[in-house]
Amino acid sequence: MNNRHFWAQKIRTAITAAEGGPSEHDLAEAPALNYWRPHITHHGAPILWGMASGHPTLAEGWITTSQLVAIDVNRAWARTASRWYVLDQPFSDYEATIAKGLGMEQAPSGFVQIDLPGYRPLDDLSLLDELLGAWRERMAFNGNGEG
Repeated sequence: MNNRHFWAQKIRTAITAAEGGPSEHDLAEAPALNYWRPHITHHGAPILWGMASGHPTLAEGWITTSQLVAIDVNRAWARTASRWYVLDQPFSDYEATIAKGLGMEQAPSGFVQIDLPGYRPLDDLSLLDELLGAWRERMAFNGNGEG
């Protein structure tokens, strides 16, 4: 099995897991992602960026996740190709904290600009849901994750 097929199988496995949602055990073992923000790669794949804690292989701090396959903001979880994440505060809360520290009542959209080369922020969660749905359809259509 080549790397492309391996990755496609990993994505399909993650999608299947996400369809059932995480168990209590999954979330108890999952790293937390604080001040998270969705981004899109230059290939159009959704990922999350944020401050991780409790990650099994990465040091605590700012990370980009593997490809995002599902997210439930109301239940505070996300599933990537590699693992479950518990979602703590979104990046907008980080912006609000900074604005408040500067004496502002509100943080305007895009108040804190952080450039991640190769990624674009995607703050519209309804658009993120559409993009995730398109990725799932793409995987179901051709089974290998390639267009």
